[in-house]
Amino acid sequence: MTTLQQDRTTNPRRQPPHRMFKPPEWHWTDAGEVGWWCRGPWRDTLLGPDGLRLEQWRAEGRLSTVKSGPHRVVYRVDLPEGPIFIKHYLVPDYRAMFRQWFRRGKGRNEGKRSELLRSIGVPTIYPIALGERRKRKFLFENYLVTWEIPGSLALDEFLEGHLHELPEPGRSRVRQRIARELGVLTARLHNHGLTHIDFHPGNVLIRLEGGDRVELSMIDLDALRQSKRLTWKQAQRNLALLDHYFWVRSSRVERHRFVRAYLEAREGETPDPRRFARGIEEMTRAWAERLWRRWGRRCRSTNKYFRVHPGRGTWAVAAQDVEPAQVEALLADPDAPFRGEGAAILKDSRTTTVAEANMSVAGEPTRVVYKRFNRKKWIDPWLNLFRPSRAWRSWQAGQDLCSRGIPTPRNLLFVSRKRRFLTHPFSWFLPHETYLATIKEDGVQPLSRYIRTVLPALPPEDRRRRVRRLNDELARLIRDLHDRSLSHRDLKASNILIRLDPSGHGELLSLIDLVGVRLITPVPRGRRVQNLARLSLSLAHAPGRTRTETLRFLRAYLPWGLSPLSDWKGLWRDVQAAISAKQERNHRRGRPLS
Repeated sequence: MTTLQQDRTTNPRRQPPHRMFKPPEWHWTDAGEVGWWCRGPWRDTLLGPDGLRLEQWRAEGRLSTVKSGPHRVVYRVDLPEGPIFIKHYLVPDYRAMFRQWFRRGKGRNEGKRSELLRSIGVPTIYPIALGERRKRKFLFENYLVTWEIPGSLALDEFLEGHLHELPEPGRSRVRQRIARELGVLTARLHNHGLTHIDFHPGNVLIRLEGGDRVELSMIDLDALRQSKRLTWKQAQRNLALLDHYFWVRSSRVERHRFVRAYLEAREGETPDPRRFARGIEEMTRAWAERLWRRWGRRCRSTNKYFRVHPGRGTWAVAAQDVEPAQVEALLADPDAPFRGEGAAILKDSRTTTVAEANMSVAGEPTRVVYKRFNRKKWIDPWLNLFRPSRAWRSWQAGQDLCSRGIPTPRNLLFVSRKRRFLTHPFSWFLPHETYLATIKEDGVQPLSRYIRTVLPALPPEDRRRRVRRLNDELARLIRDLHDRSLSHRDLKASNILIRLDPSGHGELLSLIDLVGVRLITPVPRGRRVQNLARLSLSLAHAPGRTRTETLRFLRAYLPWGLSPLSDWKGLWRDVQAAISAKQERNHRRGRPLS
């Protein structure tokens, strides 16, 4: 075993505390404009005549870029001694420059805090080198080199991309242990007055060991802050940052398990668990609403996700991966996709014209659903002075749904076209036709067609299982929609897409035709009743739909099921009254129910 490998295998927790980046364990060397502190014998491995050996490793194919941004670049290097990570902290503006001068370098901060975390029993990074470039004693860009934590990956990546691959019951055990270990790790931080101001699963690494054991490690330590005394209110606020990720991805049981493990590991007198958990949920909700609304505004202007394209009498907002040449062609002739090669007209009515067409997205030919919102009445353009157009409402609603984690086909493009001044001298400045393009999802069909054609052909026992599973999935979708401050006044089976889960364990549902989606915080009871009544009417003739299944739907929809905490009987009566009113209104106007 080499000296460097011995340095890696030494357990840092068992080493006596020492001053970070100081002799005798650390050695100073000067390499060009950057001064380096290296641990043990690492100097010759990391540094060459011109400083850090980045170009040499790149030429040898050992170097890969993990993250790249204006303030930080992260590299991974595969060395014979083992993989290492290099964080290169940049100074792109005066704000970053002044921060470095007054708060020390980010690399030095991370190194010092890694020692603190190990001293309190929190696994974290293991620094092996620190590089700082100074001019007249002022600090500029700097580097931190650390060992890779073997067999680990970001917790969010694991939860979203790898957890589902584990077989049951091991998957459930891992989820439970993650909740407990994360609660213990957070409690250890708070016991010593430490909070992470960027606390999310991307800054926590997970490693699975034998017997489904879980080990969590903390990274991005420059975001750690220490206070002499951490109040319970401050602790709730910090936990709400973490809960924002899990609030929409985990159950109440899992979040309760986390809070219980956290309170058991906290020192001192603990508050009432129920009140403490309720405070976390309230702060999470407030934080999430602010974040979701900020994300929802991204589709209105040019940023790293969307781009505004002005034209002559037209303008468009498109996702960044839509080819600019494609957008320019649509600005010149928005109706071209309906006549293009491979286009298939799906609907052509007085209100809308819908077609499947081809578009270039991220350099690849992609099948999209292209929709034109036709002018129904002469007054429609004038109404756009007081409310957004139907296409813009759908465009904004799609972004709101995506921001809140509600499944819907991805929006690609919005186009608005005006008329010429000579032909419409009084309304030329108003949008007359608007267009919307979304990704065409493969292997999906409207829920109405699935109920009409697929369910009746199934054997009775299989149909019963499918109906019950679909009932639960539909209830969870509507509950998530309402819990996240969204309502859909045209919520019917034909506006819900269904795709069978490849694993065969459930149905994946998503919402389309989003003109009727509204953002209301919180969604009032009347809106919830209207949405549920509209959905119930569209499912009236579904095979296997009974009063028992309707009751199961309410149990899955309500946060407390059918317990006395939820007025399910009152909700049932209100929905039935709304259904009767809708039937009577449609009968009076001569409209069929759909």
